[in-house]
Amino acid sequence: MSARALALLFAVLLASPSARGAKLAGAATTDGAGGLSLDALRQRISSARGTLPPRERVTVAYIFGGVAGKRVIVRDGSDERTDVTYGPLMAASGVYHKQAWHQNENGETVLEQPEPGNATRETTTTTVTHVSVPFDAYVIATLNAVGDGFKEYIDPRSYHIVRYERIRPTGTSVTAYDDFRTVDGYTRSWHWTQRDGHSENDADYRVTQDDPSIAAPNLTIPDSRREFVEFPAGKTSVDLPVREDRGKFIVRVEVGARGLDLVLDTGATGIVLDDDVVRSLGLAHYGSISNPANAGRYVTTQAIVPHLSVGDLQLHDVVVRTIPHLDIGNGAYKSVGLLGFDFIGALVLTFDYEHGRVTATRPDAFTAPTGSPVFAIPVRLGSQQPLADVTLDGALGERFLIDTGGAGTMLIFDYFARRHPEALQTASFLGSTLRFGGVGGGFDAKPYRVGDVRLGKIDFKNFTVYRVTSAQSYSGNQDGLIGTDLLQLFTVYTDYGNSMLYLIPNAAGRAARS
Repeated sequence: MSARALALLFAVLLASPSARGAKLAGAATTDGAGGLSLDALRQRISSARGTLPPRERVTVAYIFGGVAGKRVIVRDGSDERTDVTYGPLMAASGVYHKQAWHQNENGETVLEQPEPGNATRETTTTTVTHVSVPFDAYVIATLNAVGDGFKEYIDPRSYHIVRYERIRPTGTSVTAYDDFRTVDGYTRSWHWTQRDGHSENDADYRVTQDDPSIAAPNLTIPDSRREFVEFPAGKTSVDLPVREDRGKFIVRVEVGARGLDLVLDTGATGIVLDDDVVRSLGLAHYGSISNPANAGRYVTTQAIVPHLSVGDLQLHDVVVRTIPHLDIGNGAYKSVGLLGFDFIGALVLTFDYEHGRVTATRPDAFTAPTGSPVFAIPVRLGSQQPLADVTLDGALGERFLIDTGGAGTMLIFDYFARRHPEALQTASFLGSTLRFGGVGGGFDAKPYRVGDVRLGKIDFKNFTVYRVTSAQSYSGNQDGLIGTDLLQLFTVYTDYGNSMLYLIPNAAGRAARS
């Protein structure tokens, strides 16, 4: 889990019942709830909660992953900002004039772009029931066809939300709320806990201050805290020390006197190092979290690297996250980490697969390539991964990851397959299941040949994709990923500052197109 993933986890863990949205997908039904409809129950919840004051500052103290932290939420109408500290680490997020943003632990401010909203939404069903187990409560359940989703438990006397369950293929997390207090006409929980069956993730939160009398705050979007990647004086572009191996670029990174090989990975939401490397460097660890992401569950922590260099580029006080051993190497090298968003987002990178080169350019010195054929691919970066629109025989997904560390041509995840079963029903199954490797373990995938695949204005005919079939692997809400077997047919430019990628067919790509 990277800095951004942790920030997102903070947002989920620290949300009070008042923050739970009332917008639900699917058809609402009444089932054994004493005649209460969803709308009637929501109205009682809203009445019990009251009206938010025009402005407020709420401070929350918490312990998560064994580390104490603090969260300060400042709101003025619909604008808000949240500052999170976690041991020595800091992150922030907010909304200003409807523009969502976040600032990761390495101080980089990222604007979050909404999806176009043209993709088919997953069908969910909302039911209202009255239960006696685990206690007397109304339950609003919003679940998809396989039973994933969320449940809200409402006390039938106070109409406060006292329990929230988030159900995923990787397990269920339970948040329990108590100690409800009213300040200036608005009632919220002042204490809550979260459990998901993994003790590393046990969390406890308590409101320590609720001040609705604050003066008008400044909630404008902050600049990045620092220049995270430093160029040598007088240079605006440098070549990185890389080797190319089977479509992946391996970067030589120096930490003190030690040289490390890291994968240059747009799919990584931060900078990641092997557990053993972090220990051998004698770095302090902060927190311990059980993460179910990608190919399997693993335990991860955070650390701060005092100095790191990538060729001529210098980085200081670098927040990294740990992962288990990577199975990437060929005997000449062994990769011990991932160089992801925090590094890539501070630069414009040119991945030249044909010549085995990667060039880093200062964003203010970059000019986008022009001419034909240059394919401009808009991407959304709110997750600290470049997500793009892809269609398979006309079925649209808006959450396909462009992944320079990913395997294969294109992986199809369960989220897309559930919503578009027709896309693979009309495809040709190409034979036996294949085994791939990812962070946290291996996973199985079945190959299919799809008649037409489109990425931006790039059209691929009779294209091979791989449907991930291992339970719990890539079980989130992304549609799939575009991997190195496809990307190495192009020269790829990453212009994150303008939310764009540019792809230019190289010699192999031109031959494949013809």
